Amino acid sequence: MAATPSEPPASRPAPPDVVEPLTRADLPAAAAVLAAALADDPGFRHLFPVDSRRESELRALYRMTLSDALRYGLTYVTKLDGVVTGAVALYAPGRYPMTAARWWRQAFRIAAIALRTREHSFGLIKFGDLTAEGVPADAWYVEALGVRPDLQRAGRGKLLMARVFADIDAGEAPGYLETTKPLNVTYYSALGYAETSARVALTPEGPWIIPMARDPRKAA
Repeated sequence: MAATPSEPPASRPAPPDVVEPLTRADLPAAAAVLAAALADDPGFRHLFPVDSRRESELRALYRMTLSDALRYGLTYVTKLDGVVTGAVALYAPGRYPMTAARWWRQAFRIAAIALRTREHSFGLIKFGDLTAEGVPADAWYVEALGVRPDLQRAGRGKLLMARVFADIDAGEAPGYLETTKPLNVTYYSALGYAETSARVALTPEGPWIIPMARDPRKAA
């Protein structure tokens, strides 16, 4: 699930972070950043309703996500003085959802997630199925995006998305993501994404999965 808060005016200088590919050594730190960044998203508050457990459950989830993306997708982080401050996971067209073989490869992590989430694991499976159904086969899919909460609103999300767009636009393919945080719609709209279809309700009262797509762009 992609999520980044509103960024500052363009006149503010870019953060001094570097953007580089995620390494396996940095995977736990990147998972922790995503968990902290996304813990307040309405979708995850619904899926992981126990406040005291939510971040640890999300860390386990994103260790699995990033592990798969390291092998089958693209993963980038922002770093400040060698410390991970933001992360993004991206899949090329046709690489998402995960195949049965990839699920088997993650069997240990899946078991750990089920143990952590306990009574909420079936809701998580349903959510995963709903999001996977909406990903177009020809699109680059931003599976996760987040910045450490104390460093948000400084441009790190835009740094990561600029790297994403370099990959997307090199192949002139569309982009796709979803969010459950309505405030993020404005942010992603400014980056060229637009709502593509009806929002999908997790319950009749919400929250809603909001699908967004970006038209193909030619590399400059």
